[in-house]
Amino acid sequence: YLIYTPTYHTLHHTEKDSNFCLFMPLYDLLGNTLNGKSWELQKQISLNVGKNENIPDFVFLAHVVDISSAIHVPFVFRSFASMPYATRLFILPVWPIAFLVMFAMWAWASIFTVSFYNLRNRLHHTWVVPRFGFQYFLPFATKGINQQIEKAILSADRMGVKVLSLAALNKNEALNGGGVLFVRKHPNLRVRVVHGNTLTAAVTINQIPKDVEEVFLTGATSKLGRAIALYLCR
Repeated sequence: YLIYTPTYHTLHHTEKDSNFCLFMPLYDLLGNTLNGKSWELQKQISLNVGKNENIPDFVFLAHVVDISSAIHVPFVFRSFASMPYATRLFILPVWPIAFLVMFAMWAWASIFTVSFYNLRNRLHHTWVVPRFGFQYFLPFATKGINQQIEKAILSADRMGVKVLSLAALNKNEALNGGGVLFVRKHPNLRVRVVHGNTLTAAVTINQIPKDVEEVFLTGATSKLGRAIALYLCR
């Protein structure tokens, strides 16, 4: 009753006689203007996620950077999130609450969708591992993080997602070998598990004409350059 959902908002526009308090359903409950279909419709939509047209073609698996960036998301402050991030005084009172939410996420939260968009008739989702950046460097937290990532990969595979990209620290070599850990553990995955380096390497290699027999490669000392060099040597 404290946070409204898109479903809750939709009923306000379609039936026009209920769900007036769009910022907090509790007041609709107190004022007897709560639409009786709200929870059932929300449950029905949640059960249908990943079915039919709702299946994303691509999933970007991110994580939370820090507490300040966690406040800069649309479902916390939509107007604040619409502008480039900058420290503002009004977020300081929210910081202690976000700090407590961080521990709650650590204890109970699982992967969730933070945003989605359509690009060239393809549905793209951004999923978030409920872990903050510093937690990736805690030795006792790595197992739980890998379990969350693995859960997301298997969920995407069941849904029929074509590509899942590991973002930032989710592809950390020390954590899971850039995703190799999951591919080796589940060799029959249909979803392609990638990250920015592998995608860039693939695009670069595909730009080379097929009839080229010699390639001069310079500066290939990075992970990306090494991958391209090894592939070309084949």
